[in-house]
Amino acid sequence: MKKDAQVKLIETATLLFAQKGFNAVSIRELARTANVNSALISYYFGGKEGLYQEVLEEQFILIAQMLRRLEESPPSSPTEAIIRYANNISAIHEQRPYLTRFILSELMNPTPCCEAVVKKYISCIFGFLHTTFEEGVAKGEFKPDLDHDFATVSLAGIMNFFFIAKPIFQGFTSSSEKTGEEYTAQALNTFLNGILRRKDHE
Repeated sequence: MKKDAQVKLIETATLLFAQKGFNAVSIRELARTANVNSALISYYFGGKEGLYQEVLEEQFILIAQMLRRLEESPPSSPTEAIIRYANNISAIHEQRPYLTRFILSELMNPTPCCEAVVKKYISCIFGFLHTTFEEGVAKGEFKPDLDHDFATVSLAGIMNFFFIAKPIFQGFTSSSEKTGEEYTAQALNTFLNGILRRKDHE
């Protein structure tokens, strides 16, 4: 029973925080929507901020799991690492449809949880991609003049923007009929064509 109340609060909070943002959601609304006693929010999570942090952790945990899998089963090459990363990020967005809302919300109106959760996971992604691009250049797989920082920011943006902007695109393009998997395949092709070293062109 206690476990059910915790799960219900997290599920309810995920929806409300994603729709309204942290500041616009009250403890009373959370408890009423979840149909639980408001005291349980403090009991289980230490308050609204603790519940919000738990929600953010739940949103980002798949990223940590993905990076752990890539570490435990290293890709055969930097290019393969980029492909596996992109495909996994696409799948994560499908599993966590509110992830982009939380990212945008924290970028526009950061809460204390931004440092503790959001920046923590983004830092892990940045480290993985930056190291991958460095390795790719060192092995002669990527262009020698590739800027590792810009490449990291570019790929992260490419892999997130489609899911962030998809609701807008649906109004005036056919993108609503296309899947994240299709987008990822084309985006990867475009990105890799820009960074791969072509010896026949040297």
